[in-house]
Amino acid sequence: MIRLSKIMEELELVAPSSLKCPWDNVGLLVGDENQKISRVFVCLDITSANVRDAIDFGADLIISHHPLIMEPLKSITENGITQGIIRSLIQNNISAFCMHTSFDMADGGMNDLLAQKLGLENIRKFTPDEAIGEDGEKLDGIGRVGTLERPLSLAEFISSAKSALGCAALKYCGNPSEQIQTVALCSGSGGSELYAAYNSGADVYVTADLKHDHGRIARELGLNIIDAGHFETENIICEFLADFFYHRFPDLEVRCSSAAPYFSTL
Repeated sequence: MIRLSKIMEELELVAPSSLKCPWDNVGLLVGDENQKISRVFVCLDITSANVRDAIDFGADLIISHHPLIMEPLKSITENGITQGIIRSLIQNNISAFCMHTSFDMADGGMNDLLAQKLGLENIRKFTPDEAIGEDGEKLDGIGRVGTLERPLSLAEFISSAKSALGCAALKYCGNPSEQIQTVALCSGSGGSELYAAYNSGADVYVTADLKHDHGRIARELGLNIIDAGHFETENIICEFLADFFYHRFPDLEVRCSSAAPYFSTL
């Protein structure tokens, strides 16, 4: 068995907590860093279903991308979803560690993984002068910019992205026949980084959770955009964490969540 504090030290090297956005809540959210760990369950979200699977697996630790707790809790009862999940974790002596924007921002983290999945080369971060909004406000700058090995039509790139990320479907705004080579991206809800993508000179921006106004603005800017799904652009953390534990803590047993995307398509 390995103490949770040692695992946390290694995770801090991968995704330094200093990188998190000011509004975020990362790190050990439930548990005791002195706990001895033998089995780890990794997932995108700490849902009731994932907790049940973690319990069945005999996990001592569950690591997720999204934080279990974001808003202050006034009670820990069975009357709320988050509160009930916390009670289940405590009752089964399972600690919960969440990574989120620390991992999004980290070198080799979520957005670098996504860029690699999309087949990009010459991958870089948004520069400070690119991470500026329409009114000059500073953006978080979460995301990456890279280039394709060769130009593709937007339609060809969409097909490639669907296959790489396992998307049943995705939505886009742009001209399917337009040739693209420079790609900007932001895993998860990246609508707020739309102007960073535009300022980077990208031909297309890949992210998720895009709204009506994002499409309107992108069309005004002449920027192709693709909504590839929040789950699909971030569930890649499970594969990463499985590999992380295989190399850093080979004596620990690890299981990845088998959860499917929440939304289905017809």
